[in-house]
Amino acid sequence: MGWLIRRLLIVLVAAIAIWCVWIDYKIRRDFSALQWALPARLYARPVELYAGAHLSAAELTDTLQRLGYRETNQVAGPGEYNANGSRVRLWTRGFSFWDGDEPSIYADIDFLGRRINSLRGNQATGDIALARLEPVEIAQINPDTGEDRLPLALSDVPTDLVNAVIAVEDHRFYNHFGVDPIGIARAFVTNLRAGGIVQGGSTLTQQLIKNLYLTEDQTLRRKIEEALMALALELHFSKDEILGAYMNEIFLGQDGNRAIHGFALAAEHYFGRPLDELDLDELALLAGLPRGASYYHPRRNPQRATDRRNVVLAQMMNQGFISQQQMELAQKQELGVSARPTQRGSGYPAFMDLVRDDLSRDYDADALQTEGLRIFTTLDLRVQNTMEAALNDAVAAVEVPTAPGQTAGAPLEAAMVITDASTGDIRAVAGSRRPGYTGFNRALRAVRPVGSLVKPAVMLTALESGRYNLASVLNDSPVTIKLDGNNTWSPRNYDNQTYGDVYLYDALQRSLNLATVDIGMQVGVPEVVSTLRELGLASNPPPYPSVLLGAVNMSPLDVAQMYQTLASNGFRSPLRAVEAVTTGTGERLARYGIETEQVADPTSMYLLEWAMQGVFERGTARNMMSRLDRNLPLAGKTGTTNDLRDSWFAGYGSDLAGVVWLGHDDNRDTGLTGSSGALRVWTDIMSRLDIQPRQSFAPADVVFQRVAQQAIRTGNGRDCSDTIMLPIRQGQMTDPATSCDNNDSLLDRLIDRVRNIRP
Repeated sequence: MGWLIRRLLIVLVAAIAIWCVWIDYKIRRDFSALQWALPARLYARPVELYAGAHLSAAELTDTLQRLGYRETNQVAGPGEYNANGSRVRLWTRGFSFWDGDEPSIYADIDFLGRRINSLRGNQATGDIALARLEPVEIAQINPDTGEDRLPLALSDVPTDLVNAVIAVEDHRFYNHFGVDPIGIARAFVTNLRAGGIVQGGSTLTQQLIKNLYLTEDQTLRRKIEEALMALALELHFSKDEILGAYMNEIFLGQDGNRAIHGFALAAEHYFGRPLDELDLDELALLAGLPRGASYYHPRRNPQRATDRRNVVLAQMMNQGFISQQQMELAQKQELGVSARPTQRGSGYPAFMDLVRDDLSRDYDADALQTEGLRIFTTLDLRVQNTMEAALNDAVAAVEVPTAPGQTAGAPLEAAMVITDASTGDIRAVAGSRRPGYTGFNRALRAVRPVGSLVKPAVMLTALESGRYNLASVLNDSPVTIKLDGNNTWSPRNYDNQTYGDVYLYDALQRSLNLATVDIGMQVGVPEVVSTLRELGLASNPPPYPSVLLGAVNMSPLDVAQMYQTLASNGFRSPLRAVEAVTTGTGERLARYGIETEQVADPTSMYLLEWAMQGVFERGTARNMMSRLDRNLPLAGKTGTTNDLRDSWFAGYGSDLAGVVWLGHDDNRDTGLTGSSGALRVWTDIMSRLDIQPRQSFAPADVVFQRVAQQAIRTGNGRDCSDTIMLPIRQGQMTDPATSCDNNDSLLDRLIDRVRNIRP
């Protein structure tokens, strides 16, 4: 029997030894290669500050508050600002952008209305040409674990936080070897006196082991394994390496399905500010959370959190880290936590669909979820938030009520895309009239006929051919066109009227179907389809005559691409939602540059835009002139499809281009034209955004000619008592039947030309 016991003891000792060797190997291997799975972080377009920038003091302070800046009477350091009427003083934090580091600077900003009037630094720097705020983080693409953290080197952790953690969690940290027998004995005595568990004996090293490797099971085996792993960790790694890992790994709260790990992320989660901007009392609050992040949650349990913070401060004072005066002052402070954590990940789902489409071409899901990439997007929060705040009410204001006795269906839906008129950067997207809607993204996926939105492409085809000008006379009369087989097509104007002889520009401004078909059949439907593709249409619709009146299926994003090309004077730039991608340390991985191709000549584009500006002055959008008076001139076009199923408007100024679609998902009629529906929604939102007037300057080969207001094809019946000045490509004189320039002096023509140039 003794022999058997000895054999069992030898086997047991050998097993324990093997277990210890395995634990030692596992700790050396895993901790040396410790690399957390970090989410990709997505940033909005940063706010740029410069004299003349289109920004109000209120909009700037809103951004600063979202970024967690503190309003103070005296701006003394990064992350602080002071707002006083039309003047805002602030100290930026600085940021590592994809194109370089933005330094932290002091800025004194004077506003004049909705513009920055001047931007000055301190006495040493003087006037500032340009400054950028750090971008707002709008979303993450999180790892499957649900964990999130912002890793920091121990040298970047505030000394007060390090001292607070050591004071309250393990004041003998630098004196023990991973397991603290003295601490265990002290905890045992304290718990025995209290008659329950009121104090733990785990060291920081043991807490780190538990977070990294073990479960929460309170078993003897787990406790022994925890102690052995702590001993192995202390044997092979320095105290600072262990403490640095603890600072980044410890669990400090839950934000929905996102677990908050590490003190750097906890600072942003609870206070909305970086760790290095927190005061002593705030750092002490964070240091008290590892004991029970839910139990001491400062938003849900403010009194418990306050008591715990004060215990931490008292421990710091008792151990000589702070003075009694510092302790008493910090204990008197309010908790100071932000009202709610910054909402990320679900705030802009329609835009995020675009971002994912862009990123999926270059990055797999694993890279986006684990490598801590930083993704700089083109989202403009001022534009996006303004659009979202107004869209639902604007749609409700135009929605046609259900007739008595009829069953009400789903409410009218909407989609909107707003881009930078010059670059094609996507500034805002709405896939529904409801903010934050996560269902069917109509901006990208609702492919619907676009109606009269194609008419600028028809007229551009004519102008590009060299055979037509704005004063070309078209025939707005009934027509029947033979199709394949024995089929025919007989288009009509929306109002079922006909207008006979009309000018090309007038046909576009009043959206006359018959005149558009007349010119479209002359230049050729295949040529019009080619123009649509040059403007950015990705599909290749068959060249049926109905294309001339919008029998082309496009999404709002497709339309935005087409009209962005028009807004950039015939230079096509693919729309983009992502500007650049870097590693977590700032190394650039990808730059999604602006690719530009000229697809229409500048003179044709100027002539077309002149006509499209008239849509607001004399055409289908004239009923919005009074609401847009200070924003004009603008260029745009209404669109309505058969049986009023779709209401469209697309328009642009010098800074923004926007597309609005209204319709029902079941394709029933809306009761709205482009003018009575989408135009009014577009106007409501773009006026709030203070869209800037379109700057149009005539190319050198454009002259202005006077023609009779009433277009006629032949004869000498023109009435030159009522005329209009039209821009004409030099060498393309107007028809003598309509021209009224014959007897005008050169001086009169020059004066009229100056009068007709838009600012």
